[in-house]
Amino acid sequence: MTLTTHAPRFGRALLLVLSAVTIAYSLGVVVFGVIDLVTQLTNGDIRPTMYWASDGYRFTDTGDGHSGVQIAGGTGGPIATTVTGMSAGTVAIYIVATLFGLLAQLTLGVFALRLLQRLRSGHPFGSSAWRDVAATSGALLAIGVVSQLLAWWSRVAVIADAGGGTFSTGFVFEPLTVTIGLALALVAMAFRTGERIQRDTEGLV
Repeated sequence: MTLTTHAPRFGRALLLVLSAVTIAYSLGVVVFGVIDLVTQLTNGDIRPTMYWASDGYRFTDTGDGHSGVQIAGGTGGPIATTVTGMSAGTVAIYIVATLFGLLAQLTLGVFALRLLQRLRSGHPFGSSAWRDVAATSGALLAIGVVSQLLAWWSRVAVIADAGGGTFSTGFVFEPLTVTIGLALALVAMAFRTGERIQRDTEGLV
């Protein structure tokens, strides 16, 4: 009896905390992301995420000032590289790509806010709840794909302006946003099934 009484309250409290944390995190990422973007543009440089070319090479100084060690590219992860002197078109592409990345965070924040409002109303899984989840899933999938394509286009534009082959022009898939979108699609299906079962049960009663 004790578990039956307190489990729903615990679950509601947990959702409240997770929703509040998601809202705060998303808002923080968006605000600081915009501030960082403005700072970059004010300083006259941009910091795109780049990937080493598999057939490129970079050099590190051994410390004696006369020789270096040649290191093949492609073995390291993504790096944020500060670049200057980019064309207006490249900077524009970078800005749009950055804003789309922040838009994905904003979408999650809006979803968490709507869930928080539902929790406060006392009907978090009421009618059309699954539509909110499904809409968020679709938005994240679309924004995630477009954001990655824009980020790739931005890297290609930076490399074209720089005229060097140190970094890769290949498309690199980042699964996080797409994975979250697909996970929310499964949640939406579960919500839809739960609503249907609830209606059938209420009809029997």
